[in-house]
Amino acid sequence: MIGQREALRMFGCEVFDPAGQRIGIVGQLFIDDDTEQPAWITVQTGLFGTNESFVPLDGAAFDGDTLTVSVGKEAVRLAPHVDLEQGDLPLATERALYRYYGMTYGVEPEDESEQSDEYVESVRLRLRRWVAATR
Repeated sequence: MIGQREALRMFGCEVFDPAGQRIGIVGQLFIDDDTEQPAWITVQTGLFGTNESFVPLDGAAFDGDTLTVSVGKEAVRLAPHVDLEQGDLPLATERALYRYYGMTYGVEPEDESEQSDEYVESVRLRLRRWVAATR
């Protein structure tokens, strides 16, 4: 698990998939609102880093210079597009990212008919952007 101290050093580091393929560089960091632990990053990809894709930190390893994530380069490339102009992630977007990567998202009811936005809102993991001030 990557802690907050390590996370501060990740900004701008290269990101690789489990096969050693370069994905891009770390752009932004999102933390779990309940645990205050780093949970997701954005990876700047594409020509001149013009695209940003969300990547979970679950199973990632940071060696001080590079970050190796547990998902493949192609999965990152095909991940849902997220507009980061809004600050923290909207509920539907956050949920879509967890589902896309096959991760458990909160505690969802077994009966889909019971699943309301209010219920999901109360149990979601709540990611929020972490802005590190540097001088």
